[in-house]
Amino acid sequence: MTSRVGVVGGGILGLSLGLKLARLGHEVEIFEAAPELGGLATWHDYGPFSWDRFYHCILPTDRHLIGLIETLDLAEDLRWQQTGTGYYARGRWYSMSKSSDFLRFPLLSFIEKGRIGATIAYATLAADPMKLYRISAEDWLIRWCGRRGYDVFWRPLLKAKFGPFYDQVAAVFIWATLTRLFGARSGAASKEKFGYVHGGYRAILGRIEAKLGEAGAIVHKRTPITAIRRPWEVPGGGRPWEVPGGGEVGASHPRSCELVYGQGSAGRRTFDQVFFTGPTRAARSVVSPSLLPAVERVERDHPASRVYLGVACLVLAVRRPLTPFYVLNIGDEELELTGVIEMTNLIDRRAETAGLSLVYVPKYMDSDDPLLQADDRDLERLLMRGMKKIFPDLRPADVAYSGIHRAKFVQPLPLVQHPGENAERGPATFRRTPPFQVLNTSMLRCATLNNDEVVAFVDQFVAGTRGSWAGARGSAPSVTLGDQVA
Repeated sequence: MTSRVGVVGGGILGLSLGLKLARLGHEVEIFEAAPELGGLATWHDYGPFSWDRFYHCILPTDRHLIGLIETLDLAEDLRWQQTGTGYYARGRWYSMSKSSDFLRFPLLSFIEKGRIGATIAYATLAADPMKLYRISAEDWLIRWCGRRGYDVFWRPLLKAKFGPFYDQVAAVFIWATLTRLFGARSGAASKEKFGYVHGGYRAILGRIEAKLGEAGAIVHKRTPITAIRRPWEVPGGGRPWEVPGGGEVGASHPRSCELVYGQGSAGRRTFDQVFFTGPTRAARSVVSPSLLPAVERVERDHPASRVYLGVACLVLAVRRPLTPFYVLNIGDEELELTGVIEMTNLIDRRAETAGLSLVYVPKYMDSDDPLLQADDRDLERLLMRGMKKIFPDLRPADVAYSGIHRAKFVQPLPLVQHPGENAERGPATFRRTPPFQVLNTSMLRCATLNNDEVVAFVDQFVAGTRGSWAGARGSAPSVTLGDQVA
């Protein structure tokens, strides 16, 4: 039978989940607080063109994301391009686009480069990622690459990406990053090949919204959820087991969940199943006490949900190219930058960005760092200082657009896990728990957080729980005082 399903969050996870369930015949409604869908994958109007708000790419190995693109009838708009990678240190940049470039890298000895190469080979071919939750990236890299190889090459990269958490991040992140990136290299020269969809994620999101409509789903934008509760729970107090209108919870009261949105209780919808796709700390701010155990269970079972990276990203549309690289990694600990991503070394600037070079300059930090809330002008000055050190000839006249894009919750961090924590578990167990369930990116295992992993997670969850929807409406078990959350 069909079920009424509410999805909180219109990012890639919520949208792909809603689309799959709607195509299975369920009555789906998606609630997104922002004016546009997409979450971290949403788009931005840069004036002469529109493109992604943050940087994204597609790898040839991203079979789940490519599968979604194909179901959206966008396969013909998928473009592939060989790209380059650079490494900036000691006042200059070095190409790392090919294996031969790395062999010529002058800041490491031949033996140190050999150890790093062996580390990469071991990580991508033989390492057990589950065991890498138990050791920090720092300790693991020192063990394999040596102290100097770590200090010169790896530590600046970890500090640039993770800030104060650089020595606490689990080694599984290195494994996941290397496995993903080296999957993009092919041929004898090991050249990188990345992809994108013509029109960027604006095209993808627009097609997802259209397909949701065709499947009968309803999408609510500009609709933040203010409360998630059981229908009989009385706002502002009272006993949660009292049913409005008299009576008590029992066999006559079905399992269901209510979403409240708008000013006060302006909008209310009741669903057989609600999925919350944002961070657990966001769920904590809106769930009722009876649903809080479901949130706490996720925090207990998935420790990555405790700490998130946020990002402040300077985005520039420049009248000339800056580098030959798609990604310029920063190996200088004095620069306040995570990297420089020149998107138009991947995408066609003539077809996508009105001939301008689109450059992202991110700085990742703790999601609770006060700097993340700083004024745009202060953040722009900070990040431009680093850019001026790398590109001293960059002038204001070169810049057609400049803006700060920020996000508080970007990536849950896989910090080193200790005995008693959940590191020994494999991939998430895909079990539906009505009427309320958190599904978010902290549940990804051995992952770097990209849209292919998100779509894969949704595909696996829906496939693994498909049988649990049979007879969901009208035949749900009774709710007792000890069973308010399944």
